Amino acid sequence: VLSHTTPRAEILHGASCVGASRVPTLKVGILPAAVSPVSMLRPPPAVSLVPDERDALFGPPPTLERDLWARPESRLLLLSARTCPPPLAEATEGIDWPTFRKLVFAHRLVPHVARALADVPTVPPAFCHALRQAEADNAWRQLEMARVLTVVLGALGEAGVPALPIKGPALASWLFGDPARRTSIDLDVLVAPDALAEAFAVAGRIGFESGGKVRGLTAAEAEVVATEFQLKDAAFIHPEWRVSLEIHWRPFRDRGLSTLADGLAADLRVDTTGLAWRNAEVSAAGAAFVLAHGAMHGYRRLTWLADAAALSERLDEVVWGEVVALAAADGFEGAVLLGPYLAHRLLGAPVPEAVRPRIEAHLPRLRRLAGWCLTETPDHERQMHPATAALGAGLYDRSGDRLRHLWHLLVSPASGELAEADLRPGAAARARRIAARPARLVRNGARWVTGQR
Repeated sequence: VLSHTTPRAEILHGASCVGASRVPTLKVGILPAAVSPVSMLRPPPAVSLVPDERDALFGPPPTLERDLWARPESRLLLLSARTCPPPLAEATEGIDWPTFRKLVFAHRLVPHVARALADVPTVPPAFCHALRQAEADNAWRQLEMARVLTVVLGALGEAGVPALPIKGPALASWLFGDPARRTSIDLDVLVAPDALAEAFAVAGRIGFESGGKVRGLTAAEAEVVATEFQLKDAAFIHPEWRVSLEIHWRPFRDRGLSTLADGLAADLRVDTTGLAWRNAEVSAAGAAFVLAHGAMHGYRRLTWLADAAALSERLDEVVWGEVVALAAADGFEGAVLLGPYLAHRLLGAPVPEAVRPRIEAHLPRLRRLAGWCLTETPDHERQMHPATAALGAGLYDRSGDRLRHLWHLLVSPASGELAEADLRPGAAARARRIAARPARLVRNGARWVTGQR
């Protein structure tokens, strides 16, 4: 692992994006012996620049797909985000490069686009230079985050706290063989709820300061939030390293997704070295979490769909069967299937055989969910609105779970309401919190109707 003190010039050296060497790949993760960075991704079938509705596996394109293919900028973005992009010289014709740059950063696809456009001669030199610099900056940042992740996991391990990194450098290392191939803005670590107080203490000992939803809460108050409210994590920031850390006591806000949560809990490990994540493979529960996370966010950023496409390439059929079974047990199968469905439609990813019949069974609903997705296009910077609630409820397979989701959406406190709540442990404080729910229901209902968070 490269030290964070390694001089930048020794790692990142500039080169022309066209007709010359590029920023070198920065290897941090160590792949299993049977897998190499070259062989771990199977090339997908050859694709044209425009999707052929006659040959599409699951019928005509949904509205989201038509929106994304309607403009040359989003079309080039989709092609660049593929695991193995086709020749892109033709696709760069008529591009509004400032608009394209905005989309690249909004969707956190700098590493994907930089690699795809590295040797395309029709890319303007100025844009090429800016993209190369952004790729180098991202690589440096992701290496620093990988270093901090090792420190955090090692400190938790020394304190005897079982932990699991979710998303971030660990996911990038397994999917792409290199943390720099993916953009992460923070670190996410899952711990058991009964280890929450110790995990908070460990974060404080290594220099993290509390922030975000549980800013200033004691460990006892945080445990009240963890058990009663639809919140699942606490945010911390390290002022010196400038790295954000989220400690999760649950992977999902919804406690009803217990099978998926239990699967992730089984992956918790005590790691005194902090380095085990480099060799760890993504489990079925981990893959289901990645797909559920993207669906819950409406695939607002295409980087989450690029993760789904890489999972389609990397996971074997047996694991895919386990992924579907875990999601189905919680009535969340449609949410998990949305990722491979959209990854096939938008990024040309192959459809795993274990998943294909389930997508066909859920196809009408998946097409409807795709239409509710919040993915940003050149003409629509999609923000929260009532369709967000429709998407969230629609991800559930059973009508009872959909109603439960909408109820919790209205009743659960927003992060700003925590300061108003009496978070002391004990029966009296709990009674006061229950009594405050009607007013909270009115406030949250007004937020939902007006489209405010």
